[in-house]
Amino acid sequence: MKSTHIVILVIIAVGIAAILGTYGDASTTVSFKEAAENPGKSFHVKTYLVKEKGIEFNAEIDPEKFIFYGKDGNGEVRKVICLKEKPQGFEHAEEIKLIGHVNGANEFVATDLQTKCPSKYENEIQDI
Repeated sequence: MKSTHIVILVIIAVGIAAILGTYGDASTTVSFKEAAENPGKSFHVKTYLVKEKGIEFNAEIDPEKFIFYGKDGNGEVRKVICLKEKPQGFEHAEEIKLIGHVNGANEFVATDLQTKCPSKYENEIQDI
């Protein structure tokens, strides 16, 4: 084999390893407690909005940041700092999937999120 073929194979192998490594980290869904045991490491956490504690958001100061309290499947409530624009209708979300890490202040810093909102068509489907 020529040395260029070997170099190309090594580059492909490194690329595949990087993709698999990233996929493995990003797909780990845990509780707030497990995320706190590994500060700085990125996790997925499924939460529910604690509406009683409210949402802090000021689009004039920082439109790419809002703060709320989330409750995980184990019932643990934690302050969440989301470094992303607040989705429209966020207050009505049934479920929030966070991607992020726990910081030194024991807060969950979310760099991305997905919301599952109640379907306005849910009653229509049940009537059919």
